[in-house]
Amino acid sequence: MGAATLATPAVSRAQTLSSDPPPALQSEAGVSGGDPAVPEGKPVDSAVGSVGTGADGTTSEPGAAQSEPAPIPRPTEPAGAEPPVPPEDKGTAASEPAVKTPPKELEISADQQGFDLVINRYVATGNAKAVLAGGRLMAERLEYDTTTRTLYATGSVRFWRGQQYLQGSMLRYGLIEGEGEMEDVYGVLDLETSLEDLDVEQDPSQPLPEPQPIACPTVLPEIPDWHPHPWSATLWGGQMFHSDFGQTFTGQGVFRPERVLGAGLQKRLIKAGPFALELDFNALGHWASAQKGGRYTGPFTASEVANLSTSAQSFGEFTGGIGLRAWLQPWLSLGFVQGVSLNTNLSNYENTYREKSARFLNYLGFEIEGSLSPQWSMVGRIHHRSGAFGTYNGVREGSNAYLLGLRYRFGGDPPPKGDPQATLRPAKGCPNRGAEPPDRPRSLPEALEQVAMGGEAPQPEQEPPTPASGADAAQGTQGSGSRPSFRAMRDQERKRAAAAAAIEQRISEVSRREGLVIERSRQAGGANAVTTDQDSDFGPAQPPQVRGLRSDENRQAVQGTLTHLRYQAARIVLTPNGWRSDRASFSNDPFTPSQSWMDADQVVVTQDANGDLLITSKRNRLILEDRLAIPVTTRTRIRKEQEVENRWVLGVDQEDRDGFYVGRRLRPIRIGEKGTLELEPQFMLERAYKGTTDSYPLPGGQATGPSVSQDNTLGDLFGLEARLKTPLLGFNTSLNLDISTFNPENIANGTRSWGQMDRNINLPLVGSTTARLFAAYRFRIWNGSLGEQDVYSAYGASLEKDETLPDWGKLSNRYFWRVGLGNYQSNEFLSSGRESRNLAQLWRANAVASLNSSLELWRGRELPSTPDGALRYSPEPIVPGLTLNTNLSGNLAYFGDGTYQNTFSISGGPTLTLGHFNKRFFDFTQLTVTGGLTLRNGLSPFGFDAAVDLGTVGIGLTQQIAGPLLFNGGIGINVDPSSPNYGELTGSYVELRWQRRSYALSVFYSPYEGIGGVRIRLNDFGFKGTGVPFVPFRPELSGTGGAQRNPF
Repeated sequence: MGAATLATPAVSRAQTLSSDPPPALQSEAGVSGGDPAVPEGKPVDSAVGSVGTGADGTTSEPGAAQSEPAPIPRPTEPAGAEPPVPPEDKGTAASEPAVKTPPKELEISADQQGFDLVINRYVATGNAKAVLAGGRLMAERLEYDTTTRTLYATGSVRFWRGQQYLQGSMLRYGLIEGEGEMEDVYGVLDLETSLEDLDVEQDPSQPLPEPQPIACPTVLPEIPDWHPHPWSATLWGGQMFHSDFGQTFTGQGVFRPERVLGAGLQKRLIKAGPFALELDFNALGHWASAQKGGRYTGPFTASEVANLSTSAQSFGEFTGGIGLRAWLQPWLSLGFVQGVSLNTNLSNYENTYREKSARFLNYLGFEIEGSLSPQWSMVGRIHHRSGAFGTYNGVREGSNAYLLGLRYRFGGDPPPKGDPQATLRPAKGCPNRGAEPPDRPRSLPEALEQVAMGGEAPQPEQEPPTPASGADAAQGTQGSGSRPSFRAMRDQERKRAAAAAAIEQRISEVSRREGLVIERSRQAGGANAVTTDQDSDFGPAQPPQVRGLRSDENRQAVQGTLTHLRYQAARIVLTPNGWRSDRASFSNDPFTPSQSWMDADQVVVTQDANGDLLITSKRNRLILEDRLAIPVTTRTRIRKEQEVENRWVLGVDQEDRDGFYVGRRLRPIRIGEKGTLELEPQFMLERAYKGTTDSYPLPGGQATGPSVSQDNTLGDLFGLEARLKTPLLGFNTSLNLDISTFNPENIANGTRSWGQMDRNINLPLVGSTTARLFAAYRFRIWNGSLGEQDVYSAYGASLEKDETLPDWGKLSNRYFWRVGLGNYQSNEFLSSGRESRNLAQLWRANAVASLNSSLELWRGRELPSTPDGALRYSPEPIVPGLTLNTNLSGNLAYFGDGTYQNTFSISGGPTLTLGHFNKRFFDFTQLTVTGGLTLRNGLSPFGFDAAVDLGTVGIGLTQQIAGPLLFNGGIGINVDPSSPNYGELTGSYVELRWQRRSYALSVFYSPYEGIGGVRIRLNDFGFKGTGVPFVPFRPELSGTGGAQRNPF
């Protein structure tokens, strides 16, 4: 990497640099060239000097250097080569042939500068600045060794080039080896311009900004621990309820004469920010009077229930399980318990009103808790026991109760261990850096010399002190033992918010960046020419909340496109291919305190020639709000066109996987130079829980036959997704395999595969166009009110193009077209409006054209893009307004049997946005209403593309509930009265989202597609400026102990 690596210097130890000027250093002096023959103390004329070496690394002639500064060419010596030695004959350098490439010149300015003969280095002190190839390095002291061509800097070290920024306390960088080291590092990396900014042979992406002082961290008050007590005891009281389980959430039922009293004990096992994993045990007594049946008693009719009754009874019940708790507010939480329930006697109610009953059943508890103080709270719980879909003795339903409880929390967590990451110190030059420790010698001779000269003997490194707990911090004590209070914690939060608002962020022009990938699959299974994002983006206008799920994306637990990162480390070591560090942190949030950042151990960072940044580590944690840590993949590739994700996949697929499943993405396997194979084994959680599968036709039966219930085999519990991406014959090739069972009898109906090859080509009059070849087996498509359709086989080719037109006033337009030819095998669609179970195989030629338009009718006031302004909860400003969105589209399709289907659609509707999403409650509402009308000539013989929803209405709503908590949902309906599918859903989506500026945590589900999951979205931002360090800084952990590194 040579001199180009100077743009990303790393940090480390080197020889100690004295702050006093050496004897040969002259005030307000400048030297051109570092020639040993310069007499000691000889003055020069300027405070700005140009330091240079010959092409072979020799120092320049002093006289020549003074008349015309000798430049420093880019080094070409291999890493590890012997450093060049200045020749004794001073005329040798002048006789060397001229270099072939334009040389680079290093200009140095400082309060004092000159050549120090004692250390044989060119030295500049006091506001020292070095400019090389459009980059600027500033420090309190700079030294350049002309023999080894090594640059040293110490004190307020800052480097800018283009949009890249780096600062630290100390820097050593060898121009020949392309290696170095740096300490107390903080920097900004912009991948969009990194290739040009980090190469001195290219011009930087933008001119140098005005110099700024070094960025220093701000000490913020500790985050209070709102829930310091791990133990709790609960007194329960309640009454049993006539209903099925699902109806208890809506109150559809009646109370029955059976009282419940008891007590419970809970123990918190794991605490992760607003989430906790708990043990839950309860002992309950039941006192039941004689009772008659009601309307909510399982499979019996009203007349049958009227003749049923049970006698009085009393018995005991014991429950135990694992609980998950989520604190929505410091005083409000939701809890879920999964476990078992044991009755001392068989319940008369369950034995009479259920088909089967048993003493030992599954237990579920759903509760809401409101805290009065850190110790006392009121709890409401839905108490449910049943057979878990027949898992326990074939029992299906059981009994339900509503419980109210008084809970007392007690105990304390063990003192937390000091976080090694918290020992990051401010860089030299920061006022809050604190006292410097004595320099530690690097060798035994240096230690002896230090003692002989009157210095102190080196001391062993000390462990940092243990930080105070959040509860103690809220009380302003260090373990005083006083009980925390909500009032003190609220004061602590207010102080922290005020301190954060006072931070000088040193950034401007913050804007959200979008990923550069234009087309991705929306359906389960990935992309091909059958259905792509264009079909959603350019189809009939509909609320954005209703648009189909790109399930391959939504099943990822962590995702986001990141191109602009801040990073921080105590020490990094620069290599020709990147840098490494024992521990480093990265943040996608431009502001401090950062809402999301990644903490990693044993980090190695390399950058590919195409700009991709590959980060590998032994441990990665994604930290949200400095409270919640989520383990993520130890290998992360951050690129402009790929989303960052972790390896765990949590999802719901009702069609192929019978509901909930979990997957694990394995480390990609390299295929050739540029190809990768990704494997994702899966385990079917809900299928294993139920013991049966309902996803496949009867083995040996018709492939299009109805799904039947089958008992699981071992192979039915496992699945696999595989993705191969590689260049092939000049095309970008993508092959996908989706297996939902390994049962040999079901694998044919449990396998889906698809692939495509595409490339951009230039056509006359058209310009850049995407050409695509595609093929698929059992590809899944959702077609409006017809629901899921399977394309059993398909292959063909297409051409397509989409482009955004110039704005016309407040009107924006974007168009898309596609022409294609393919052979398809799928279910026949009958003229009666229903699909047949018979398969048809026909050629299909089609042409599609679509125009999207958006007209802004009203636009309100926008809040400033600050952490406590427009960007408090949202990654981009929410602006009140009214917009009209429309879509015009035409589709011509002709089939091999002579049939055809031609359609013209017009659709549109308004989107109303109210609020700024800045206040704590109901400050953001976005309502979209759309309507669509389609004219059709002919009818497709296939169910997957038959136009049956000729009249549609869609409604979408996004609503802030409290703080960052959002509801997002929508629905589409067929309103064509002549359609046999009148009133059927054309789409639906429900999402509960925790929305923050830099990330979003959401739980989502589409009843229409049967797909759902949990995900974390990481947002990307563009901004100008350096920002300030984001890793939490605690001065009490930054003493003179283990966090310190040896100086140069």
